[in-house]
Amino acid sequence: MRPIAISLSPNAQGKDVWLSFKKIFFPWNYFRGNNVKLLEQWFRQYFNASFAVSFASGRGAFLAILKALDIKEGDEVVIQSFTCVAVPNMIIGIGAKPVYVDIDSSLTMDTLDLERKITNKTKAIVVQHTFGISSNMEAISKIAKKYKIPLIEDCAHTIGATYKGKKLGSLGTASFFSFGRDKAFSSVFGGVALTNEELLGKKIRVFQKKQRNPSFFWVMQQLFHPIAFYFILPVYNFFYLGKVILVLFQRLHLLSFPVDSKEKQGKISPDSIKKLPNVLTCLALFQLKRLNEFNKKREEISKIYIKEITNKNIDFPSKNNIPFLRFPVLINNRDEIFDKFKKKGIYLGQWYSNIIDPKGSDLRKINYQRGSCPNAEFIAKRIINLPTYINLKDKDIKKIVKLLNNYA
Repeated sequence: MRPIAISLSPNAQGKDVWLSFKKIFFPWNYFRGNNVKLLEQWFRQYFNASFAVSFASGRGAFLAILKALDIKEGDEVVIQSFTCVAVPNMIIGIGAKPVYVDIDSSLTMDTLDLERKITNKTKAIVVQHTFGISSNMEAISKIAKKYKIPLIEDCAHTIGATYKGKKLGSLGTASFFSFGRDKAFSSVFGGVALTNEELLGKKIRVFQKKQRNPSFFWVMQQLFHPIAFYFILPVYNFFYLGKVILVLFQRLHLLSFPVDSKEKQGKISPDSIKKLPNVLTCLALFQLKRLNEFNKKREEISKIYIKEITNKNIDFPSKNNIPFLRFPVLINNRDEIFDKFKKKGIYLGQWYSNIIDPKGSDLRKINYQRGSCPNAEFIAKRIINLPTYINLKDKDIKKIVKLLNNYA
């Protein structure tokens, strides 16, 4: 009865649930301890970075970088289309303007369109490694140096992947990572900003220190998330029982949303830019111990997809041997496939079927004009994300492959 679900707490294993359960009943320890320092130290060592500064979310880390770069009202920040609404929201939140660049067939930034859209108001370039697929960092770095523009790496989808032997996240002026509920590793909410530039790093740290801790209730919501799904998933399709429980928990505010309604309207959620609670770093550090295992599993699953999906109607944006966060394929009868899979208890991913996700995001309020990025819009109508998470069983992979080959 347990569904194959790409976004419903995919990384959580029994030991993660047990850790959350043990921590949730000791609220006096939510903000006490040295785990935040340990997490930041882990990032500094892993990426050989001078500064690693944590926040309650990856978007909070991104905002801190923008602030530290002194980006302000009237400035422009170049980002790719085919992304999450959280990215332009941070830019709009400081009064700047997001300028959208089209993507190429790899689902990452089109370097030709990038150079066309740079103006004398451009103060930063944000390059996204979509699903863990590396952007063309050599070409983009040359453009950034040519125009003397800071380069920010959006590593929300990856940790541990490389570009020409160098780790993604270590190639720009700064980078930010997310460890949200459906990312490469998870503490339900969390993020970190990295840089090797001393002045920039100090400014990011000052910004972090000015932020407040989130509420005890908000922290409890995040700790409850893996516990809730541990019991929801086995009965998710049992006479809709799991779905009913999920909706009930959300309406009772026992579970938070990854993107809230304000963010869909181009606004910043106050909780996203607060400090990372010590107790959530326990969850993050616990999963980082298994990072190599997670990435190896993602690579193995991706190899199977590339080898076994043989239907000629399916396109692969990338066949590289990388730990895909989600494995993307392009297909013409996307909506039909989603329906058929749902009936089989398989819930595939749809990043970024709305060009700027999630569904319901107001494109006008985040300054996206339809038609400005035609390739991204075309791909958004065809994209499907296949699961690569640690809990996926071999029989589940075979089932996905068989259904795709039959119905594409």
